Amino acid sequence: MGNRENKVEKYLDSRVKAHGGFTRKWTSPGHVGVPDRLCFFPCGVLVMVEVKTKDGKLSEPQRREMARLVDQGFMCYPVFGVEGVKALEDKVFRRLKVSDNAETI
Repeated sequence: MGNRENKVEKYLDSRVKAHGGFTRKWTSPGHVGVPDRLCFFPCGVLVMVEVKTKDGKLSEPQRREMARLVDQGFMCYPVFGVEGVKALEDKVFRRLKVSDNAETI
């Protein structure tokens, strides 16, 4: 991952934290194309994010894996640069109903 993509990931992490959540890097041995980051929010919502630079491109395995996840009902988005993170924040993060109620089974 290039230095510029790392900066976008750090910005994503800071914005998720601002909404009460946290991120984790995702790797899945044997599965090419999984999104870079899992974003967990206190309301029990998981958002998967593929991070790219402003001028980055999704690979075919990334497109295929993201489509598979979306088809299963998961929120999975590519972001292109800091502006992409800002757009995702407006589209998704700000609309989450954050709850501190953790339920145990």
